[in-house]
Amino acid sequence: MLRFRRFFTCFTGIGNPEPKYAGTRHNVGLIFLDLLKNRFDPQQLHPYKTSSIVPAKYCQPSLKLVMIKSDGNYMNLSGKTVVPMWNRLPHPHHVTHVVIHDELSLPLGKVQLRKPGTSLRGHNGLKSIQSCWKNDNFYRLSVGIGRPLQRDSTVVSNYVLSKFDDQELEILRTNSLKTAWERIGHLVSKN
Repeated sequence: MLRFRRFFTCFTGIGNPEPKYAGTRHNVGLIFLDLLKNRFDPQQLHPYKTSSIVPAKYCQPSLKLVMIKSDGNYMNLSGKTVVPMWNRLPHPHHVTHVVIHDELSLPLGKVQLRKPGTSLRGHNGLKSIQSCWKNDNFYRLSVGIGRPLQRDSTVVSNYVLSKFDDQELEILRTNSLKTAWERIGHLVSKN
């Protein structure tokens, strides 16, 4: 059973099932969640636990922070995994939810924090969460993965399912993480 104080932040990373899709561009939300976890929990004192209700993992690095890793279902079904976890949290109106996801419209490594109510930009994972949550009262932490030159759906699908190379991962670990921290720090500290 998850136990939390009344005011806290919930970071949720979404992606496709791991380990099959680990390290792919579509799973940058999961990669980024792990990078943030390492920042909040550098000594790894709070490992992920497996949920008994949905295919997801969670951890609580501090009394005011929970992290959910939605890595057991496909991206376009994220709501069916994420929302049951969110519903288990006490005092849902006092939780600041931040969903971390990939963003084709942003260059590799660029990070944007978008407020609740802003466009979902056609992202199927976010649409699934909004549909199951019955509102869009969650922040979106968009992590740019770039876009292939060709817009053909097969090319785009192959691109998002391709793996990051070492140089790209280093950009995420350094520049992107620093920028993300600048964007989200106030969401954690205000709680």
